[in-house]
Amino acid sequence: MRWSARLTGATWRATPATADESVTVPGPRDPAAPCHDPRDAEQPYDLHDVLRRLPAPVALTHGPQHHLGYANQAYRELFGARTPGRPAAESLPELATLGVLPLLDQVLRSGRPRSVKSRCILGLGGNRYYNIACVPLGPDEHAAPAGVLVFATEVTDQVQSAGRLREAERRQREAAVTLQHSLLPQKLEQPDTLHVAATYQPGGADAAVGGDWYDVIGLGGGRTALVIGDVMGRGLRAAAVMGQLRTAVRAYARLDLPPHEVMTLLDGLAMEIDANQIATCTYAVWDPAATTLVYASAGHLPLLLRGPDGTVLRGEEQNGPPLGTGGAGHLSHTLRLLPGTTGVLYTDGLVERRDQDIDQGIDHLARTLTSPVGTPDTVCSRLLRALGVTAEHDDDVAVLVFQVPLDPEPTGV
Repeated sequence: MRWSARLTGATWRATPATADESVTVPGPRDPAAPCHDPRDAEQPYDLHDVLRRLPAPVALTHGPQHHLGYANQAYRELFGARTPGRPAAESLPELATLGVLPLLDQVLRSGRPRSVKSRCILGLGGNRYYNIACVPLGPDEHAAPAGVLVFATEVTDQVQSAGRLREAERRQREAAVTLQHSLLPQKLEQPDTLHVAATYQPGGADAAVGGDWYDVIGLGGGRTALVIGDVMGRGLRAAAVMGQLRTAVRAYARLDLPPHEVMTLLDGLAMEIDANQIATCTYAVWDPAATTLVYASAGHLPLLLRGPDGTVLRGEEQNGPPLGTGGAGHLSHTLRLLPGTTGVLYTDGLVERRDQDIDQGIDHLARTLTSPVGTPDTVCSRLLRALGVTAEHDDDVAVLVFQVPLDPEPTGV
């Protein structure tokens, strides 16, 4: 069989089957040069000879059974000798292995090219990867294809580079997750006058670790400080900044300052650590003697409180600016909590979704909290499940749940 390629407008015709026929490729045409006889452009090219010179593997098939018409030298060097005239299922078994045979049918039916990417070919001195394109062949672009040209492009270097990059990202993420977990409390303090539980879940394998954190700090007089925070950004840097802020909160808590003053100190420290890295934080102090929760928020999401009757309330909407912005205006708010009250502090990974407003997520969280509650550990698990947080979640999540006992222990003050 002879195949011919032609320039646009040229007449299709077969060329003599000479073994050493040369191919003349026209050079660039000078637009200012005089027009030649259009018949000069009708010189056909021997397609076999053109394809033979290509360094990439190429095969031609024809008919509904995709009988092999031609395989160039590069194809034969890659896969071995191939027998022309036989259906592709017999003569080109490698196409079946690579999942390309169905594409040949699709090309004949649709008349449109089809392709697959990064298909692995084994046993060629190591794995080699190819992108494979199947292009319709025919006498006219408006007619049904008479055959298919199969063209393979090696992409082994690109695939291996991408693999090395993924492996480096995996190692970096594992390091960030390890650092993140090491900086979080290994065991929460359990005050006599408050029941607490917390959970942290990093994002899925495709998500970089963030800077979410929580803490529970015992203070004098039976009081307890509760902290939730979120450093903006991802990766090792965010985790490292989170560790510094968490350490600073524990130090400032010992100064027995009002929550808004702790926020002001943290804001200045955050600017010193990294002027380009901001964070949000809520710092609250539970006083069992006064049965009050005094808290301040630096741009963080609202605290949710479930009363013993199932009513859910949000904390004050008036937040101070995030940490690291140098802004003033942090305020302390005081709430009186009844026995049996459950409070939830959380980061945006729990309630923020790409396809909805964050207020919708907070509303969903509030509705979930109206259900009967169990222990703080149970509430943590229920909230993660209800909000759809799984191992493949695309963001970090930190949740801190606290409950005022129905019969608080005496504080001795």
